[in-house]
Amino acid sequence: MPGLLAQLTLVNILSVLLLIASVWLLVIIIKKRTGYIFRAMMFFLFVLLALIYFQQSDAKKYTLSDVRYALFPKKGLTLNYYIDEDAPGEIVQYIFEDPKPRIPLSMDANGKYFHITNITVINEILDRLQLPRIKKGAKELALITGSSSHVDLYRWDDYPLGVLIIERTLCRNKDTLATFNCLASVTVKRKFRN
Repeated sequence: MPGLLAQLTLVNILSVLLLIASVWLLVIIIKKRTGYIFRAMMFFLFVLLALIYFQQSDAKKYTLSDVRYALFPKKGLTLNYYIDEDAPGEIVQYIFEDPKPRIPLSMDANGKYFHITNITVINEILDRLQLPRIKKGAKELALITGSSSHVDLYRWDDYPLGVLIIERTLCRNKDTLATFNCLASVTVKRKFRN
């Protein structure tokens, strides 16, 4: 259920609120409760105008978790990592050590793969690593390639610096014994122009 709530967009929520406001206004009109009609009409108009605004702006793709991160940002993200360069200037890998940063993932419909749909936390990590941001989420690479060796990997071929690969792993909170998805490494394979 929390994953479903995180995927709800503001437009979806406002549509449900508009339906509720419509029913409330209709009930008040039918029962002739004139004392409440002004409140019901104001609520209906407010939700209708908000829905129209969000449908016509870029904000229509924002989810509840995006709004939550914007309103209640996490306390300073602490990154404990080291950099490994396999081929200097070609492949740079940022390898995270405990405590690894937690990343939000959403499970696909068949319950087998996890996908990155909320890019807010990933972009915050990329900002801290002084790397360009991503513009969209990614499906688990194993779903695309069909290879079991690509489980836990996410790849962006259109990344400004070349190819971005993110590897996730499972982490455990030693105090609560809770298990969660966290970031194992970020790899950038740089592209060179002739």
